[in-house]
Amino acid sequence: MIILYAKMKQILLILFCLLQSIAFSHDYFFAFAEVEYDDISQRLEATVSASSHDLERLFDSEQWTIDDLTHFDYTKGNCIEISNWLFKQFSMSTNDQQIELSIIGCEVELNGQIHFYIESKPIEILTELTVKFNLLMNFNQTQQNKVTFHFRDQKITKDYLQNSFVHQFRLENS
Repeated sequence: MIILYAKMKQILLILFCLLQSIAFSHDYFFAFAEVEYDDISQRLEATVSASSHDLERLFDSEQWTIDDLTHFDYTKGNCIEISNWLFKQFSMSTNDQQIELSIIGCEVELNGQIHFYIESKPIEILTELTVKFNLLMNFNQTQQNKVTFHFRDQKITKDYLQNSFVHQFRLENS
């Protein structure tokens, strides 16, 4: 009887731990981007960060892997597809001109974050920058994204939601 009680106690403990992990699991979805204009090179430089757990589900459906990102070769196989996918969900334009972007690096951290390092071709920023950032919004209905744009002495942050995933950044002192 004591052995049965001990086994039952272990089973209840395991069930409790599983329920806790489900209850406090990842119930929100965020992606972040930091964008900065470099006056010297006249390039936009950006870092797009997301949770690897969120991307893994999408990547599985496309038969991509996170391992593809750890050895990112921008000219081969899945990396081209990942780049194309990313730039359909993160794009920039200025004065109605689409800005050509490329991934220059990628880092997968042990804490579960993925950072895509992006830069544009040289471009003159005139009065505004339009940023579309609906990363993962087709896959997670509660996805929320945020972009912080640094331009000279300005720092502007915008929130991106399902119904509002394109914003304009008005530039002063241009």
